[in-house]
Amino acid sequence: LRDVYKRQLIHKPEVLVLDEPTTGVDAVSRIEFWEMLARLRQSGITIVVSTPYMDEASRCDRVALIQNGKIMGIDTPDAIRKDYGRDLWALKADDIHRLLIDLRQFKATRTAFPFGEHIHISLSDEAVKPDEILLYLQSQGNNNVHISKIEPSIEDCFMEMMGNNR
Repeated sequence: LRDVYKRQLIHKPEVLVLDEPTTGVDAVSRIEFWEMLARLRQSGITIVVSTPYMDEASRCDRVALIQNGKIMGIDTPDAIRKDYGRDLWALKADDIHRLLIDLRQFKATRTAFPFGEHIHISLSDEAVKPDEILLYLQSQGNNNVHISKIEPSIEDCFMEMMGNNR
């Protein structure tokens, strides 16, 4: 992977455009690749990258979140995260599938998306407290439910924007 990009850089371009350069690449090589891009950026090269990986988008100076050819948002990663504008909660329980179904049926749930071993939810009624959510989930038979307030990731923001553009 590195040799391919080194050949592309022999001519010292002012702008480097990369289309999903790490798709199908192992995790270690992805990290090394982004470290190389950081060094190139420090040398003054402008880099434009398209990526389906939101953790990679978070490494960029500016991000354009695009769905179906439409730009939904463009700003710095920090500004996009700060623009989320509501509380976000991460929940997990013994049965993650049941948890997702029950959260999507909860009266105050605005969004509920799986993120690894957690479900991230936002609420349509910010007055609803975590204890109310826990009581509801326990009444639905969910066991070992844990809830914590979290900061939104770029992916959370993207999912929120997608929901607003339906």
